[in-house]
Amino acid sequence: MSSKRNQTIAIARFLMYKYGLNQQLEGMADEEYLAHPIGLDVGQYVADLMKYCPEHIVDQVMEHQDALLRRLGTDYLTVIAYMPYEEDGGTKYA
Repeated sequence: MSSKRNQTIAIARFLMYKYGLNQQLEGMADEEYLAHPIGLDVGQYVADLMKYCPEHIVDQVMEHQDALLRRLGTDYLTVIAYMPYEEDGGTKYA
């Protein structure tokens, strides 16, 4: 199991990706999206969530992502999202 630190970083990175995607999609017409699709790289963020977090945590993040963004705020999430993952699994922080 990964450390809480890596779990927190993975969640923050996903939420910030989601926030950035929402900003890009806001006001975009369907035709514009179809001509230039965005958000197709979400798989890497979901893969990191699955790698570092238990399945029930991933389920909760997916279900409550908008509420988490509002509650935690982008300033806090940005700081966490730019932290590096612990290569050794973060065992010294667990």
